[in-house]
Amino acid sequence: MTTLTHDRAGESTSQHVADRIRENIYHGTLAPGEPLREVAMAETLGVSRRTVREALLILATQGLVTHERNRGATVSKLSAGDVRDLYTVRRTLEVQGARACTTAGARERERLDSAFREFVESARRQDSHEIARRDMAFHGAVIGLVGSPRMDAFYEQCSFEMRLAIALIRQDEDLTETTPEQAIAEHGRIYDALRNRESFEAQLAIIEHIDANERRLLALV
Repeated sequence: MTTLTHDRAGESTSQHVADRIRENIYHGTLAPGEPLREVAMAETLGVSRRTVREALLILATQGLVTHERNRGATVSKLSAGDVRDLYTVRRTLEVQGARACTTAGARERERLDSAFREFVESARRQDSHEIARRDMAFHGAVIGLVGSPRMDAFYEQCSFEMRLAIALIRQDEDLTETTPEQAIAEHGRIYDALRNRESFEAQLAIIEHIDANERRLLALV
């Protein structure tokens, strides 16, 4: 992590610091279980300890930081139970999106088109961290087909831990040499079914995709 320059209008310094720490967690620079020392982080980032403390509290509400007695703050670890819970949530939300594909409006469908296109572009660039971000956006667009602000907000809250899970899977893909073509084909099956308003096929593709990723992640935690 490097010293911060506060250049985003309207954003608090603590939020800016939280964003930087979050990206380091997603990139693996800060590993699960690693202690987060306020003094050291404040010196590295060029901010006060209070700002770091506030940033860590923000990340704790997102499930990315855990506060433990006598240990202080550490990067959260995903347990097998956490993984199962997260992926149960994903199935529930995304299956609802698939069911809504037959009635989704033009705006929701355009969002899906854009999200899939950006995912494909990131996969072809083979940037694992950008792929993880675009992956989340695509699945968010699937849920967005429902047209429910509350479901979107719930997914947004869960997305922080889901992004961590996806980052772990992407690291595994780097090791197992999963190709961009394979990633595109897997998501393309979901996208094509949704665009063609084939609700049953979309649900099947989503469940198979989520089940496969859950199995892979359970093998990593």
